[in-house]
Amino acid sequence: MLATELAGVGGPDLPLEVSAIDSYPAATDAPETSLRVVASLSLSLLNIRAGNEVTCELLDRCLGVSRFLLGKAPDWLDA
Repeated sequence: MLATELAGVGGPDLPLEVSAIDSYPAATDAPETSLRVVASLSLSLLNIRAGNEVTCELLDRCLGVSRFLLGKAPDWLDA
């Protein structure tokens, strides 16, 4: 469900890979949950240098994803 919500935040121009893992450091320990969100885009260094590739809109979408995750964090920590 989180991947679907993040897809709406990132939009079609920012493809996101979302994964979550529960790991147990020791058999008697509580599980530790980790979340990984990766966005991958192919960009030309020449176009970046010329100022044509990375737009403020793309960086704003990354910021939106981060803020969305931070907004959800209290709910996850209370669960």
